[in-house]
Amino acid sequence: MSSLLKPSFLHVKLTGGATAQCLGLMNAIYASNKLNIPFKVSYYPYATGTYWPFAIKDLLNENEVLDLNVTTTGLSQVDNLEVGKIITNHPLMKKKISYEGALSLMRKLKLERGLQFLRRELAIFASPLRLIKISSYYTAISGGYAAINEVEVNQEMHRRFLKANMRSPFIKTNVDEQNIVIHYRLGDKKAGGNHPSDFNSDKIVSADSYKYVLDSINSSTAFNIYVVSDEPKLAQKLLADENIIAKIKDSRGDIWEDLYFMSQASTFIGSRSQVSQLANICVEHNGGNSYMLNIEQYNNYPKFKNTIYLRSEFLETSHNIYALNFDLERGAHSAYLKDNN
Repeated sequence: MSSLLKPSFLHVKLTGGATAQCLGLMNAIYASNKLNIPFKVSYYPYATGTYWPFAIKDLLNENEVLDLNVTTTGLSQVDNLEVGKIITNHPLMKKKISYEGALSLMRKLKLERGLQFLRRELAIFASPLRLIKISSYYTAISGGYAAINEVEVNQEMHRRFLKANMRSPFIKTNVDEQNIVIHYRLGDKKAGGNHPSDFNSDKIVSADSYKYVLDSINSSTAFNIYVVSDEPKLAQKLLADENIIAKIKDSRGDIWEDLYFMSQASTFIGSRSQVSQLANICVEHNGGNSYMLNIEQYNNYPKFKNTIYLRSEFLETSHNIYALNFDLERGAHSAYLKDNN
């Protein structure tokens, strides 16, 4: 390919919460290394339908930042949005025709991929193989980003965490501790069934799915069982209803402390959530074992040798936990507030 066509940098489009942003950063590092060009990040804080501020600025170099506040067409009132809550005035939540609605229709008709290809943008669609096969034709990448377990990428992430004066989840420090850690994703999943399919519409995993995994773990060692969640008290109660007695690790809503704690688990039980996926990468890298619910095994990407993939049950949408205008526990997502003060 002519050097005139080679981009000066790879444009990385990020959305979602802190761990989604980390997965995007890991994909960017991999693609940048393979294509031998630097990358620059743009962030779309409203694109997922839930408001998440940018959370990984300290993990980036100054020359890796392009635009960290890309607006959403048709969304004007953003000053009083609450972190981790559904954006109820988002254009996709309205019935009238909008630019975002037109894009949504294109996605449903599978026309968007063709346009992305023409503008030299590779949508990863959570596929490690799509990322690994990236060529110099592409000038941009977008999500959903893939869960990848690449040694060089993990080492670079470890270096960036240390540079940011944060505890790195990409190293095992509590060698003697034998913990089972459950990640129970709640938060905006409580709006399941009450918002457009363009947004994350997964329902909440039922507690008996976690019980099934725990019952299948045959060990003579006495494990401590912990639950990590964006709403730990509610998660603890849901598990208790299935006779699972789980301790809460108090992190006061700090996603980085939660991620570090999960990374140290001997056995990790997660789900399709991007928090779980990043924790799974770290646990795998650190020599632990994982059970991942409601996520398909990467048959052509054999880098998760210590991970077992299982189907799960979900709480029915008739459950009283679901509501569009849901409440969050006090202190939830406090790390985002600290990062943006």
